[in-house]
Parts: sequence; structure tokens; C-alpha cells
Amino acid sequence: MRTDDKYTDIELIELSKNGDQQAFAILYERYRIIAYKHAYLFYQDYDKAQDVTQDVFTKLWNKRETLHITSNFSAYLHRMVRHIILNQLDHQKIAQKFYDYTEAQQTTPRNDVDEYIIEKELTAILYNKIDKLPKKMKEVFLLSREEQKSHQEISEQLNITTKTVRQQIYNALLILKSNLKYIFILLFSSF
Repeated sequence: MRTDDKYTDIELIELSKNGDQQAFAILYERYRIIAYKHAYLFYQDYDKAQDVTQDVFTKLWNKRETLHITSNFSAYLHRMVRHIILNQLDHQKIAQKFYDYTEAQQTTPRNDVDEYIIEKELTAILYNKIDKLPKKMKEVFLLSREEQKSHQEISEQLNITTKTVRQQIYNALLILKSNLKYIFILLFSSF
């Protein structure tokens, strides 16, 4: 059994590269609070900081085989937290522009056929991408966005944890963002 203080961070990273889950768990225990504090300092929100922390360590595990950290894992972790937060802010800006655009379209009469066609095409593209989400992720996402159910209501309906609900929605938004980011930028850059 490994002990927390027996291995350096670099040794644990090297062990993790080979799929050693116990080594990664030690890294997680050493640094989860640090990652959480970095995220909390920015958001001042427990749930958002928890989500960022989970995302950081999920990304670390998923890309463990290609990690090239030779010193100061804490600094690397801090950069990851900052990068994830900046990506979330970019997503929020794009989502807000889309929301503002759709709100404006609902409150103003449609005089321009081109705008109507663009909106219909964008909606079709969006629903096409939603249809391609994994089945459970799609179900959670649609319950949240179309039926406006809370995380707790979705959790109870699907018999999953609220943490799983949050992660599924977050993952769905990441997938949709990566597929639609450039379309949104082109269409809404004039706002």
C-alpha cells in the first residue's frame, strides 16, 4: 500500500501514466483542496468550485498518458484551474449572446426573411447536435433545458445523484460548445 508521503508528485504522475489509479488517488488527495481553493477564490460558489475541481482531475486522468510535468505540479494544477475557468467564461459569453439574440427575436417582429432562415437553420443544427449526444446525457440535458427541471428533480426522476446530473449537463454543454462555437461566433459577433 502506498503512503501519501512516500512518493514525490513526479513519481505519482509517472505511475499514473501507466494507469495506476492508487497513485492518481494520492495526487487527488494531495491537491483537490488546492484546486478547489483556486476555483473558489474566483467563483465564490461552492458548487462551481467543486465542478471545476472535478473537471480538473477528470482531465488530468484522461490525459495522464501524455502529461509532461517535470517540476511543480501545484503550478501546473493552478494553470489548469485558470484555463478551465476561462473556458467556462467564454462559453457563458457565447451562451449569453445566443440567449440575448433569441430573446430579441421573440420581442421584435420578424421582418427579415434571412434572419428567420438563419434562426431555423441554427435551431436545426443545435437539435441535430443534441440528438447525437449519448442517450443518458441527452435525456438529462433535455430535462434540464427543455422541461426546466432542477438538478434535484432530474436526480429523483432518473435515480442518479445530483453530482451526476451536474456533470452530464456540463459535459453536454462542452460537446455542444465545441461543435457550435464557431457558428455562434460568426452569427453573433455583431452583438
